[in-house]
Formats: sequence, C-alpha cells, structure tokens
Amino acid sequence: MTTATTATAAAFQVGKTYYGSLSCAHSSFPVICVKRTEKTVWFEHATMPDAYPPARSKARALQGGAEAANFHGWYVSSTSVKDNGWDMMFA
Repeated sequence: MTTATTATAAAFQVGKTYYGSLSCAHSSFPVICVKRTEKTVWFEHATMPDAYPPARSKARALQGGAEAANFHGWYVSSTSVKDNGWDMMFA
C-alpha cells in the first residue's frame, strides 16, 4: 500500500459523521462532512444544524495519514468516527 492510498483512506469523506470536541466540554458533538476539496472541508452539525450553520475549515494533515479541522471552535479528527460517550452531566 502506498502513502497516498493510506492518506486517502483516513481523510474526511463527504456524508460521513465525525465527532468533534471542545477543550472546555467533556462530550463529543456529531458533525457531518457535507463538502470536500483538496485543502478544505465543510461541516454541518448533525443534530442542531439551525444553531450551528455549515462552515468551511482547512483540513490539516496529521501523522499517519489522518486529517484534522476546526468547526465553530470544535476540534474534529478524521479518526473520530465514534462517540466517546462520556459526558460530565451524566457522570
């Protein structure tokens, strides 16, 4: 497998749900990748699209072929495809 193939496999994909996090919050927030170019991604909040309008973010390459981006201050990684399930409100 080549490096290019590995990078593509871990890149943000249109239609896929990812989970973002805030440094001040202990839960994860679902976002959907709605558009993609070589250098940018557009995300939309999966459960509250009216409160958080779609926004464009620069896709940054991470080690191992993964990508990261920011959406309304949330950190989103292309490897965060599962809800972490941890929330201080319910602990």
